Amino acid sequence: MRSRILLGLARSSVVPLVAALVVACGGGGGAGNAKTVTSPSPSAPSWQAPVDLAATGYAGGATLAGDGKGGAVAAWIRSGTDGGGAPYWEQVAARLRADGTWETAQALETSYASDGLKDPVLALDDRGKGLIAWLSPVPRATTTALRTVPVDLAAATPFGARSTALALELKTPSDLRLAVGSDGSALAAWMGLRTDSAVTDYPTVQASRLGPGAAWGAPTSYHLNMFSHQGIDSVGSDGKGGFLLEFATGDDAWRENEAVAFASGTGLTAAVPGWQPLSQQALPAAHQTAWELDLQGNLEAWLLYPTAGDGDPQRQAWPRTRSAAGAWTIGDKVGLPLPAQRIALFRGVGGGWVAGLGSGGLWVAPLTGLTVGAPRTILPAGTTTEVMVGARDATGRPALLWIQRGAGGTSEGIGWSRWDGTGWTAPAILPGTAGKGIQRLLATAGPAGLLAAWVEVGDRTLLLRTALWK
Repeated sequence: MRSRILLGLARSSVVPLVAALVVACGGGGGAGNAKTVTSPSPSAPSWQAPVDLAATGYAGGATLAGDGKGGAVAAWIRSGTDGGGAPYWEQVAARLRADGTWETAQALETSYASDGLKDPVLALDDRGKGLIAWLSPVPRATTTALRTVPVDLAAATPFGARSTALALELKTPSDLRLAVGSDGSALAAWMGLRTDSAVTDYPTVQASRLGPGAAWGAPTSYHLNMFSHQGIDSVGSDGKGGFLLEFATGDDAWRENEAVAFASGTGLTAAVPGWQPLSQQALPAAHQTAWELDLQGNLEAWLLYPTAGDGDPQRQAWPRTRSAAGAWTIGDKVGLPLPAQRIALFRGVGGGWVAGLGSGGLWVAPLTGLTVGAPRTILPAGTTTEVMVGARDATGRPALLWIQRGAGGTSEGIGWSRWDGTGWTAPAILPGTAGKGIQRLLATAGPAGLLAAWVEVGDRTLLLRTALWK
């Protein structure tokens, strides 16, 4: 089914052509003299054949980000062998050209230690500016450096000089997260082990904020308690210098949810109203957080909140929204229309969407404010994994992608569906991925549509591949 946009394009191309032909043929006489002339329909948008972004030497860490208008950049780790036969590992990044092809990847850092580079993270604002960051153990030292490289997609050379943002004091820091604001600010968060006075290592979360035109601030530690579990759920940005760090502590049976807000324009931290009571409740370890920016740049954070009852798991969410003025609104629990162990929030022209994956399968429903509408089941239960990605293309059309597997975990490729203006298209497998083992899935707006990237299991190797929907 063609979208309203495509139908509008078709009409706009038919009318001038018909009018021109009528004039050329002396039209304007009787109806019997008029010829019915139709213009060729524009080709329906489709996926291009997948291309290898990293044909050889892919070693992990694939990440992808865009400015929401078609500009995009990818970063990953690749391996190789130098002239003397010594293996090395490199942080590399590549920019997507306006024609949908990739520029040659540029090396950002090289290490001859197999564990010398950690997976990169990447964040861009709506101007195409941002940062690539990664953790890099300092040779012959016990410290780890937070490395950063500035990104500017509009510049002739998109990647700036690498710098050491911070020397991290925690042991074995990991799980680096990054968010940026359009004012040049950024927030980085990570976790690691800290030693107390009894010389006991315990996990903690740290964060550092980069102010506009300033240096990275001293890392601040949060929730210094000896829990068996502590982890970062997510880092969010409102795009204007305000950030939220959400993390959890607990053990295998329960967890406490906490958050810290970073006020816009300052380096001060403040508790988020409404989160502290939540942090006193024992939440099941399976809960998760979903983030999204609405079209006005307001940050929304939804926490899946479980309900009691067999066969009806995770059917409520607890929304928090941040207004343009910086105030947080604590919403009442919202009942989801179908069970969901995972949710994704994403927006497009005309409104927002919430997708859920649970015991009833994969579904998607319209989102008006905090009201969830009637869902459409995209796939029945038993055909998908927990991986799903909500995105929008360069024109604002929303799309949903997922890693699809059949009974027994059989690989079926990358599934996708898009909103065509009147409804969600029937689920389909992205061409070139059928039967392939897919390990990671990413998506963002491309130059003329949607850009998908994934890690594919090849013949004794991993491939980082991309495809454009145009």
